Amino acid sequence: MKLIRLSYIFLLGLAAISSANANDFEAALSKETAQFTFRSDSSLIGWGGADLGLGVFYNDDSDFIAQGSLIQMRQPSEETPLTFGVGVKAYLGHLDDPDQDVVGFAVGGEVRYTIPGTMPMAVLARGFYAPDITSFSDTEGIIDYTIRFQIEIVPETAGFIGIRHLEIDTDDEGDYDADDDNIHIGVRFSF
Repeated sequence: MKLIRLSYIFLLGLAAISSANANDFEAALSKETAQFTFRSDSSLIGWGGADLGLGVFYNDDSDFIAQGSLIQMRQPSEETPLTFGVGVKAYLGHLDDPDQDVVGFAVGGEVRYTIPGTMPMAVLARGFYAPDITSFSDTEGIIDYTIRFQIEIVPETAGFIGIRHLEIDTDDEGDYDADDDNIHIGVRFSF
């Protein structure tokens, strides 16, 4: 338990360091959950061109999961509004009830369709999967996906609405839904 708490402190420290150089900050809220994410170019870790994200998820059941992701994605253009990306994501956290630790490394991707215009809009689906072989501690697998619609309200600020599902297969309890298809609203600030 002490190791998990120290890991939380370490990941939060990384998020604070990255926020000084972050390209955007995103907050996604539902009635039962909150997700806060800092994103920056991966040049912070010596490999430019990808999207580096550090986030914290928690819910009203006192579950807490830190997340780190790296996604390589092509930028949309007028000729190619449909874009694809692939990447990896790490999860480290604790589920309060059941009393389980979460550790997993997932692969996944994103599909995004950008609608150009005066107020750019996009529809996107992002998903990650960590099988048993890359899940550790009390975790036997993780499924995490998001579907959302976003619109740039003013330059450098976008609002969004969507659905998120975060399911963790645990040793003792089986499938545990940390976020069960809740509708999220949120905002993303770019700077």
